[in-house]
Amino acid sequence: MIKNLIFFLPNFSEGGAGKSILKMCKSLNKKKYNIYIISITKNYYKKELSKYCKNIFEINVSKTIFSFGYIKKILIKNNLRKNNTVFISNINYSNVLSLFFLKWLNSYKVVVTERTPFQELDYTYSFVDFIKKRIIKFLIYVLYNKADLIICNAKKIAQDFKKYTKANAIFIYPQTINKVRKNYKKTLNKNFNILSIGRFSKEKNFTDILNSINLLDKDIKNQTNLVLVGRGPEKDELQKMSRKFKIKTKFIFYNENNIHKIFKYSHIYINSSHFEGFPNAVVDAINNNLPIISSKSHGGINEILLNGRGGTFYNQNNYSELSQKILWVKSNYKKCQRKNKLAKKYISRFTNINNQKFEKNIDKLFK
Repeated sequence: MIKNLIFFLPNFSEGGAGKSILKMCKSLNKKKYNIYIISITKNYYKKELSKYCKNIFEINVSKTIFSFGYIKKILIKNNLRKNNTVFISNINYSNVLSLFFLKWLNSYKVVVTERTPFQELDYTYSFVDFIKKRIIKFLIYVLYNKADLIICNAKKIAQDFKKYTKANAIFIYPQTINKVRKNYKKTLNKNFNILSIGRFSKEKNFTDILNSINLLDKDIKNQTNLVLVGRGPEKDELQKMSRKFKIKTKFIFYNENNIHKIFKYSHIYINSSHFEGFPNAVVDAINNNLPIISSKSHGGINEILLNGRGGTFYNQNNYSELSQKILWVKSNYKKCQRKNKLAKKYISRFTNINNQKFEKNIDKLFK
């Protein structure tokens, strides 16, 4: 019996979640599974996904909660029956809605995927955000134990959700890289190039990097170049800060064709996020031989950096500490390259070998 897998990601924009689902769909056994994709917004990866999926649906509604009537119609029209279909929801707010509408009310098999750490719900940026996250946290407690399976993208995240929900939570690392790149030594010259990649939003906390560079000695600051790769609502504010502090900063859109060139000319990578489930860009940076400085951002970062043996940590929002860490990496660059080499020794954990683990756990749901 061929099995139907439905991946539901409301906001299928350019980014880590969409890219992870794309890589998963590409590698799944097409003889075993029919793959369907559902999103609320326009699907950024639709063209490429169409090579691997039976159908892709873009529902035009203003809120995720309004989409489930349409999802029910999609299930009926495509003959996606309860006995041969698994609905795989991504992102916490859509997870609780999927469990209520599809598992509780309609008895479909529902797998929820957690791509961000549980601690994300403790970070709020407005009163509305505070209320929203408190409601989600309560609903996770009430509904997650109804899930057929909870899949987290890091061991620590799985442990935290299992502890909070008393439900079955496992971890499966995402396929971040296709292959491990060769090691090569980077040499420092007069200029010191810092790189960071991510959406320009408050939770990515790029202000930490700008504030820390501003604290550097004037001569070192003048030798420092910062490259921020991404897009998002905070770009204008970050550009304003950069001009105010007189930091040489380039803002670049992410492009698969130019990113490895950017890695090549960079000396260190900084991850400044308040929270990250599994920072794929950090793994990419390690694979491209960049020493890492990272905030203690929960999630999988400790597993990636081997609890500090494969990189350097700082306490988020502590500009002075980050500034000192930048100086330390610059002064101890060979030592930091050895740290990178150690972290790189273990990044084969983040290749397509994890897709076999995914298939094995999904197949169990049909037995």
